[in-house]
Amino acid sequence: MTRSSLPTVGPVFVLGFGALLAGERALANGTAWLAEPGSGYTSLSFVMQTADEYYRSKSRGATPRGADLSQGTLWLTTNYAVSDSWAVDATVGWARSDFMVGPMIPTTMANFTGLVDTKVGVTWRVNDELSSDHPSVALRCGAVLAGDYETGHINSLGDGANGYEASVIVGEFVNNRLGLQAEVGFRWRGNKVPNESFATVSGVWLLGENLSLGLDYRLVDAQSGLDIGGTGFSPPRFPEVEEDVEMISGSLYYAVNERFSFSIFHAAVVDGRNTPHSSVYGGAVSYTFGTY
Repeated sequence: MTRSSLPTVGPVFVLGFGALLAGERALANGTAWLAEPGSGYTSLSFVMQTADEYYRSKSRGATPRGADLSQGTLWLTTNYAVSDSWAVDATVGWARSDFMVGPMIPTTMANFTGLVDTKVGVTWRVNDELSSDHPSVALRCGAVLAGDYETGHINSLGDGANGYEASVIVGEFVNNRLGLQAEVGFRWRGNKVPNESFATVSGVWLLGENLSLGLDYRLVDAQSGLDIGGTGFSPPRFPEVEEDVEMISGSLYYAVNERFSFSIFHAAVVDGRNTPHSSVYGGAVSYTFGTY
């Protein structure tokens, strides 16, 4: 049995789920559902994050000096199924972040632009639910390559550290309209940036022949680090803070045809530590390629 033999869903469901996640690439990692060998997708997305509140340790309050924080990121993601069991992925991005005090005069703005951290990964599908009585299971290993930006600021584009990550992903089509997926993993970082565990629970529901709804919950839990304003903290040590994030998000995905699709999404931070209380929104256009 192949994925294209799934009633109603076929490649639109499988590649669409991956492309939908790719639209939120700042948050997402891998997928347990691989495309047909020789197939894949490329997705271009824009993600905007804004916040006027911040978690210092576990206490939520106004950002320093009452500033507005924002960051816009343009992401390019591609995923390619090398074989029935192997796929490769890569994500690159360019961003601009702003720290603006105002809006009344005088206004102070500090902004940064540059390449954000690049991610590359390899996924091995251990089990395919379409050829067994068990859910699809995949293992993903990836590398994080630090981007070209300045660290040591509350609105830096990243932590400036290389690293690597590994995760286990489990997914299952409950029926031909509903798919569920869970991912649990760990990320190791250099340059004194705290290591972190992460987890994602996602669902996608096919509302119509070409329209899907995605919902998910994401958690990133740093294993150690400083608190903003706490003992030993100073602005140059921003990359060393213990940053925890809990986020929920929703997405709408529309397949124009078997090649082109669009998605829009919105996410919100619901809890955290040493992180902005952000609202995240954006959209993506995706192109699937190959035969399936």
